[in-house]
Amino acid sequence: MRSPGELPPSAAPLKPGERLDRLGLGRRVIIQRDDAFRFGIDAVLLAAFARVPSEGEIVDLGAGNGAVPLLLADRTGARFTLVDIQPELLDMARRSAELNGLQDRFRFVLSDVREAADVLGADRFDYATSNPPYLRRGGGTPSPNAIRHIARHETTATIDDFARAAARLLKPRGRTAWVYRPERLADLFSALQKARLHPVRLRWVHPRPEARAVLVLVEAVKGPAAPLAVEPPLFVAEGDGYSEAMMAIYRMSGGADG
Repeated sequence: MRSPGELPPSAAPLKPGERLDRLGLGRRVIIQRDDAFRFGIDAVLLAAFARVPSEGEIVDLGAGNGAVPLLLADRTGARFTLVDIQPELLDMARRSAELNGLQDRFRFVLSDVREAADVLGADRFDYATSNPPYLRRGGGTPSPNAIRHIARHETTATIDDFARAAARLLKPRGRTAWVYRPERLADLFSALQKARLHPVRLRWVHPRPEARAVLVLVEAVKGPAAPLAVEPPLFVAEGDGYSEAMMAIYRMSGGADG
């Protein structure tokens, strides 16, 4: 029996306007649409940064088309629950899981993150990941495409809502990883701390060594406060191409061998 909001199973063929892309340098594939919000380097970086457990239950809040769980699937034997408010994106995520043979480990729940703990139950997940909307409600340039607009703007839920949802869903001492914009780091830290999630790791992401950071990765724990470890910055590119650190991340993404 399906839980409230859980999408039913379906066949996995591509629908009109969709294409099949490869994840990282490996064998995993993902269904995407040019007219919908597609995954980017932030999802790849979040998956690489997350220190997921070897087994247990992982929840991805604002899962979109499922890039982060697909990227993580070969690093853990855990089961994944993908939560998103947009049925079009979750349908693509579900069919991508089927194409990758992961349907037995992936669960898809159509829900506002503010109601996720009511649907799924509190204190049940070992780890949570989230690539939440970066832009405040009313901030930035609104996208004429509703799917992209909801994915990029705090239209339905704020960063505080995402943090509260993670806190409710996580077991005591469970951990959560986030990718966010540096200019809103204070908002993320405030949201985490109000939800009693204590930041324990941070890493800045720079396009190049001489450029300012464009993303920040944060891991927090549900439990007693602990010292914050600031890791060495990640430079995406150096010289004429990707940095060796970034190539290592791509090699570990999408089920790459070796």
